Amino acid sequence: MRLIKWIVILAVIVVAGWSGWWYLGATGQEKGVAAWLENQRDRGWQAEAEDVSVTGYPFDFNLVARKIALADPRAGWAWTAPELRADSTADTPTRIAISWPTEQTAAVPGDRVSITAEKMETLLDVRPGASMELRQAASEVAALRLTAQTGWKAAAESLSIDLVERGDDIGPENSYALDVDAQKVVLPKEIVAQIDPTGWLQPKIDRVTIIGHGAFDAPLDRKVIEDGVAILRAATIREAGFQWGDMQLVVRGAFEVDPNGFPDGEIEVEAGQWREMMRLLIRSGVLDVGTAEAITQGIEFLTGGGDELKATFGLKGGKVRLGPFAIADAPSIAPPM
Repeated sequence: MRLIKWIVILAVIVVAGWSGWWYLGATGQEKGVAAWLENQRDRGWQAEAEDVSVTGYPFDFNLVARKIALADPRAGWAWTAPELRADSTADTPTRIAISWPTEQTAAVPGDRVSITAEKMETLLDVRPGASMELRQAASEVAALRLTAQTGWKAAAESLSIDLVERGDDIGPENSYALDVDAQKVVLPKEIVAQIDPTGWLQPKIDRVTIIGHGAFDAPLDRKVIEDGVAILRAATIREAGFQWGDMQLVVRGAFEVDPNGFPDGEIEVEAGQWREMMRLLIRSGVLDVGTAEAITQGIEFLTGGGDELKATFGLKGGKVRLGPFAIADAPSIAPPM
């Protein structure tokens, strides 16, 4: 009987301790969300949630925030959603499965966009601590639809984005691997008409792919998310490109960012129907006629012409180079050091 008595007492102590720990975790999550919303309001944002609650005792934390409204008046964007769910387990509270609502609304100056999806889920894994340094962020979206008040529409059959921290043994400090795959992306017809007023270009992009990794000047953490600033210092592109009707583009290469903020490295480009791509870049205003002609002449001189392109472009001193020739200005990737 005495043994049974001590077993019961021990069980009560364990249950009471676990219950207290779960309660502290649950109230900590509720207070953490409330504190974050208040911090954003102190920064000048609108940041509201009608109700935040945590259930799931004894083994889970199931957080639900209802009637959420976020807006940054200085940046000019806003986002509202009827509900947002964030589920985690008691033993891994910083590994969170986020379920987004099937209907959301985003606003930018001059327009408001309705966002719908059959599925929109994110796995967020962060390092414990106030800075919440990212270990992984993986999102899956199915049947995405964007409908704007101004009339334009866009869609994607599926979209997956996976951003994972790389270990110090396989990459430089603050390095992350990125894998993006989008299937059957439908662009707004207004954008397609601006790119190609002849109607040759179809509105649906069959596939968009990005596979690679990059190193930043600081960890991707809560501050980066709140400020929206991440400074890239180096990148390796294993494969990036698209299949868009008869046009195909595949880019591979690597570069570092020089002290002036320009890429320094080499990019290998394989393209089908590259001449048509050049014409579309001119029509859309991405390239002026003079720059496009210089790039075209350089490609033809070094490759012998044809509709299939395979060439290596150098990136150096703020210029894009094909062989010994500087054929275009390189984009600025980061602010000068």
